[in-house]
Amino acid sequence: MKYFKNNLALKLFSIGLALLLWLIVFNVSNPEQKGSRTVELNILNRDAFSADNKTWEIDRNTVTVSYTVRSNMASSVQASDFNAYIDLKDYSITGAVPVYVELKNSENSSVIQDIVAKPSVVRVSVEDLQIKKFTLTTNRRGKEKDGYVVSSIHTEPETIYATGPESSIGRISSIGILINVDGLSENTSGKEKAVFYDANGKTIDSLENVTLSQSEIDYTIVVNKKKNLKITSSTTGNPQSGYSLSGLEISPSTASVSGNESLLESVTAINLPAIDVSSANTDVKKEFSIVDYLPKGISLAEPNSTVTVTAKIQKNEETTKESTVKEESESTTEESKTETTAESSTEETKESKETKESKESKEGKESKEGKSSEEKQTKDAEKE
Repeated sequence: MKYFKNNLALKLFSIGLALLLWLIVFNVSNPEQKGSRTVELNILNRDAFSADNKTWEIDRNTVTVSYTVRSNMASSVQASDFNAYIDLKDYSITGAVPVYVELKNSENSSVIQDIVAKPSVVRVSVEDLQIKKFTLTTNRRGKEKDGYVVSSIHTEPETIYATGPESSIGRISSIGILINVDGLSENTSGKEKAVFYDANGKTIDSLENVTLSQSEIDYTIVVNKKKNLKITSSTTGNPQSGYSLSGLEISPSTASVSGNESLLESVTAINLPAIDVSSANTDVKKEFSIVDYLPKGISLAEPNSTVTVTAKIQKNEETTKESTVKEESESTTEESKTETTAESSTEETKESKETKESKESKEGKESKEGKSSEEKQTKDAEKE
């Protein structure tokens, strides 16, 4: 530490003098140094493939330009001093096209030298050009004000043409606009940029090589008042004899509709045609499309457009009782027959038993008498 403090002023002066001498020598000699800039790539003869109905695409939009420059000019060199470009007429079957670089201001050629582009070639892909027509779709974000609904969205134009390479056009499933309807309670209009959508409904952002016949789309939104209406129906004809109508079931029983506010006030219900239950002995079910029975100027506010009406048919109570009595009577008759058959069988069995006993008794008696007669004959013979 003591060594550094000795003659400190002299040491600092020496360092400063050395720096000054270096700067003087550097400026006098003005040596060369390397430099580089990222430069936008320009395309010449862009319509080189138009006659063959083909389109092209390059693998990069910029190149790095390296150079040597005198040190006193290094800080003044800008990317705008260079013109980097390719010429599509140089295209070959390999797809490689050379990159050319030149100074825009030839006066700088004495101080800026050894100009080289990296990479020195770019790849150009050429494929068939396709033009495809799409019907514009509309997608919404947000929610309308309570009690209101967006009845329709009109676009101008209704169709749009996309032009580009077949591979890029093939990625597009639909083209449409995304509209913010949050808090809307009245008609509105505006412009939106067209958006590409894939088959899954997701936006496609990387299609710079595809052009549209119109990039911005005009739209008009129609907003109407919303109201729930009761759905009614009736029946015609009479069910089969012994059956009657027990009621009507309507599902859904109401429908959400929209329309002009004054028109909605004059509508109280949606009336469906009557259901014919003539000669029916089971429930009669019919389906109706609600939109077919809406008053003019009224539209559905929800996607469900089908209503089911069921006429419930049941047996009359008297008919049911008569049937029950008849069944009980038939059951009693069968039981009576069964008992009579059982008694008859018992009596027959009893008579048979008595007859058998009488027969056995008679046979026993006759056998006994025959035996007594034989014994008597034997005794008489012994006496003789």
